[in-house]
Amino acid sequence: MIGKRIDWFIKNYSEVFLYLLLLGSLLSRKLFGLPDFSTFILLSPLLFLEDPLRWKNRWNLFLITLPACLFTGIGIYTLFSMSFSAFAEELFFRGYLMRRYSNLIVSFMFTFPHLLLYQNLQSVLTFFPSLLFGIVYQKTQSLIFVSLLHLYSNLVYRYLAFLKL
Repeated sequence: MIGKRIDWFIKNYSEVFLYLLLLGSLLSRKLFGLPDFSTFILLSPLLFLEDPLRWKNRWNLFLITLPACLFTGIGIYTLFSMSFSAFAEELFFRGYLMRRYSNLIVSFMFTFPHLLLYQNLQSVLTFFPSLLFGIVYQKTQSLIFVSLLHLYSNLVYRYLAFLKL
């Protein structure tokens, strides 16, 4: 009986629960300096999704496009961290939340944690790339491709931010 209730809860409310857990983790980090568990929360949909990476999808250009990142002049640790972060965010927001919610709602949900963390105009503007990532994910059904798009978007933003145009 309890097992059925847990299965029902996971099927119906796991997206909301994990999103609230993500926001709670970010707020506790910001307000109280507690450890940040957001990466673990962002990667948790791997437990619930079947074949989230869709390895046979023709849009998975990972092996072709990753070497291009190496010419950006960023250290390998930073590049790895940015790649991991982009993948974790895309897994959670596109691969997991977009199963239940529209691209528009998920884009608002994507923007809110950025706003909590950075509290600036760029955080609000993450809404628009998020819409694009959602459209690309809907068309390609490839987490790897949309994660690379997210990574490249972050690399371009970082490059332009350092130029101080």
